[in-house]
Amino acid sequence: MKFGRVKLAEAAGAILAHAAGAGEARFKKGRVLSAADLAALDAAGVREVTAARLEPGDVPEDEAARRIALAAAGPGLRVAEAFTGRC
Repeated sequence: MKFGRVKLAEAAGAILAHAAGAGEARFKKGRVLSAADLAALDAAGVREVTAARLEPGDVPEDEAARRIALAAAGPGLRVAEAFTGRC
């Protein structure tokens, strides 16, 4: 995984690492940034975002959380759907 500050021009398809605001719009952590998202961020004056890009063989955050939860769950526990790396 590559993680760090990314210029908007290079951020299409990257996974947003922290919530970001763009005028009225708010983008949550974990969102895969689209061209429309980047246009809204640019219009709001945002020039960079902190984001991640998965590399071959990487496991997405929610899938990793799900796997760990299933391995750790025992009698009397249920695993909920993972969201932002938590079950």
